[in-house]
Amino acid sequence: MRLNGIKSFMYEAHHWNDDFKNLGYHYETEGILKNVLSHELFSNPVQDTPLRQIERLIVYIVNTIKQIRTQYSIAHEKDTIKIN
Repeated sequence: MRLNGIKSFMYEAHHWNDDFKNLGYHYETEGILKNVLSHELFSNPVQDTPLRQIERLIVYIVNTIKQIRTQYSIAHEKDTIKIN
């Protein structure tokens, strides 16, 4: 029986010494548009909701592109999140 979310022993053995540095910007939590656009736009409640929806769309597109890169990469595991 294989448990979901638990890696095999061989996976852990191959990636024991992985030390990934400089993994990039954490755009899911810190946001993309907040650093690009003026803070005045986000202070207006009328414009805040559409901007947040656009930001969620941008995050979705970036995550989709990362999945495509992982599918065609021969150097990474298929379920890895440590790819830039």
